[in-house]
Amino acid sequence: MIINKTEKIARLAYLFGLLGLFGLFLGIVLSVTIEYIQYGDKYTLLQYSLSELGTYNRSSTAILINGGLFFGSLSLTMSCLFGLQMSNRFSSGLMWLSLIVTFIALAAIGLFPLNVHHLHLHAVSIYIYFGFLSAALCVVECAIERKPPLCMPFILSCLVLMIHGAILSHEYWRESLGAKPISDGMLFQAIVSQSPKPAVWWLSILFWGSIVSMWLWMLSICRWYFLPHRQGKQ
Repeated sequence: MIINKTEKIARLAYLFGLLGLFGLFLGIVLSVTIEYIQYGDKYTLLQYSLSELGTYNRSSTAILINGGLFFGSLSLTMSCLFGLQMSNRFSSGLMWLSLIVTFIALAAIGLFPLNVHHLHLHAVSIYIYFGFLSAALCVVECAIERKPPLCMPFILSCLVLMIHGAILSHEYWRESLGAKPISDGMLFQAIVSQSPKPAVWWLSILFWGSIVSMWLWMLSICRWYFLPHRQGKQ
């Protein structure tokens, strides 16, 4: 009976996870593709942040990317809530709780675009901090479990950890932002919008990298954690 309950929860976690990943993928890819068709070579992800793409009155596809972020992240939040029910250790529960906060923050990024400036910056900062914490806890969990199927979630959580760690490296960005010392507020402002734009907007690129790596990480969790439990193999 316990196994059947676990399989049912894992099935819901798996389905909500895939639905959320599809929503994020569809919203972001459609938005980027339409912008590229409209502006051609003038549009490049090296020069435009995720937040600018979701800014109303600036981007014609804002509703697509914001909708994908909001509904996709809410579905991923539900997936993590079911994952929390499957946790059997305190550290595992902390990881799922951190992921829940991370995806709620990502949903808030879509709900409160750059037009709602302060709320948007708060959502971005929570996403970065809790994404870093979630990845660190996942590394610990995979090290404790030591199961071969968790190799890919381990690798991708390390990637997320490195990207978020690079973003949070205040000292590294101090010179490029011309601030001594740089504050959290200035850092997250530099992620979402800069004027004039640098030739290569590294903070924005890292944030795009964070979204992509987070997407792949959750896909690996669905494939190598939820799916085996759903099939009763663990």
